[in-house]
Amino acid sequence: MINYVVASSKDWFKEHPKTAEYASLNIIEIHTKDQLNLEFLKKINPRYIFFPHWNWKVDSEIYERYECIVFHTAPLPYGRGGSPVQNLILRGIENSPVCALRMTEILDGGPIYDSIEVSLDGTISEIFSRISVCVEKLIIKICQENIKPKEQYGNIVPFSRLTYEDNELKSEYSIKELFDRIRMVDGASYKNAYINFGYYKIEFSNSFIRDNELYAKVRLYRNEN
Repeated sequence: MINYVVASSKDWFKEHPKTAEYASLNIIEIHTKDQLNLEFLKKINPRYIFFPHWNWKVDSEIYERYECIVFHTAPLPYGRGGSPVQNLILRGIENSPVCALRMTEILDGGPIYDSIEVSLDGTISEIFSRISVCVEKLIIKICQENIKPKEQYGNIVPFSRLTYEDNELKSEYSIKELFDRIRMVDGASYKNAYINFGYYKIEFSNSFIRDNELYAKVRLYRNEN
């Protein structure tokens, strides 16, 4: 029997309801850094190791010995780097391919097996729910068809990882920009967009626009920092 490993450190894919077709694959799931080690991998000898999301750097001896596949939501090579979904939203991009690519020493620079287009509408939780469906479909297709990846081509446009400070809402932002900045961190364990208000912090979620007015759920609390 052919073994596969799915290494996922975030809940958005782990808790996504899987299809019977996915369940029929002999997949071993791992969720912690310690589980991903050569001793364990040698015992099961996986055909592929899939990384829907992984918080830690993978040792080169692992991705050089096994075919490791990562997933990145961006029209690569445009959008290599951190916070791809948020960076795309800030650039006004409404749809993006979810790419399955081989892990190499170049971050997000490996050849691409296949991709599926996804909408970037809604909150980050809703977007990740759609990305989960794409990732599952790509895993199934790659396992069934043994696809050969193709090298990336085009101009490389790197993205920088956004920080909590980037969640602060500024007065110069338009209504649409405020809306996008709220929704792009609304859910999936992200910290909400916020405004510093004297001794207080105001956080925003569940936003929508009606008649060019922005509505949102607000949480106000004492800022201890």
